[in-house]
Amino acid sequence: MTVLNGTPRNFLRLALSGSAMLACTIALANDFEVPRTSWGVPDVQGMWDYSSRTSMERSPVFEGALVISPERMAELVPSFEQWAEALEATGAEAPGPDNVGAYNSFWIDIRDGLGSVDGELRTSFVIYPEDGRIPWREDGRDNRNAQRARMSYDHIEKNAGPEGFPLSERCLISFSSVIPFTPSLYNNNMQIVQSPTHVVIMAEMVNDARIVAIDAEFPENMIPKWHGNSVGYYESDELVVVTKGFHPLQVSRGGGYTSENATITERFRISRENVLNYKFTIEDPDLYREAWTGELEMKQSEGIYEYACHEGNYAMPGILAGARLEEAAQAQSSN
Repeated sequence: MTVLNGTPRNFLRLALSGSAMLACTIALANDFEVPRTSWGVPDVQGMWDYSSRTSMERSPVFEGALVISPERMAELVPSFEQWAEALEATGAEAPGPDNVGAYNSFWIDIRDGLGSVDGELRTSFVIYPEDGRIPWREDGRDNRNAQRARMSYDHIEKNAGPEGFPLSERCLISFSSVIPFTPSLYNNNMQIVQSPTHVVIMAEMVNDARIVAIDAEFPENMIPKWHGNSVGYYESDELVVVTKGFHPLQVSRGGGYTSENATITERFRISRENVLNYKFTIEDPDLYREAWTGELEMKQSEGIYEYACHEGNYAMPGILAGARLEEAAQAQSSN
């Protein structure tokens, strides 16, 4: 990586071209005509990449600003190379004899620099509240911990059975596939397929697919599901998807911002050629003082590969078999 006066060259190039990029983006957006399906609704189909270095909440380093200039980003945001070097040297992903199973930067796909919306560099996905922070109730985190504890498997020895492992290791649900879509280390891709009556939203991670019924109502006796129950409708140029009824085990054993009582509204809109605007609002009076909203852009993806979850499909039998052999050896030695 070439550095000039302490600033990575790729950031300098971005800073110099930032104004021109913004002007071009605005011009393209003004002339853009939203594509529509043969049955007349907004066409948001495709494979979309939501990788980004932007965080959910706004860091204090940005002094409250939602939008910053490329020059300011060059000052405040480490390049990917700098970030990866620090992660490998000091972080949880550091390679070495004591951490042989960790990822290194080869596997990480989160782009270089902050994500943008309409050509503006964003310092957080949260756009409301305006401070870019999640509005937890004073007792919100305690309520969330209580929700998780009600369905916890903490009493199960980790190696006693599959239930003792996290959901991602069991290949049931994973990071970057949990609603709402937000970037993780890798596999930040999703696909949307539309028909006149349904929409399928599939995450690359664990091949998780949500089946969204269009212009439908939630059933009275709703069965909780992984990623919740979703219904959708079209509003102007947007596909709107409303989801609730999340599986309790997703709350207790998974991550993300869902709870048993959350309602999440997502809005998908083609904002310009090969760009999908994604906006989500999370409502949960048990956890948050008010509803909060995030926004990001997804770029057209180069494609999605089949996700092979080796932990649950291959490693789990070996882990459990090894644990049984250890138990047998311990029992034999104690006799």
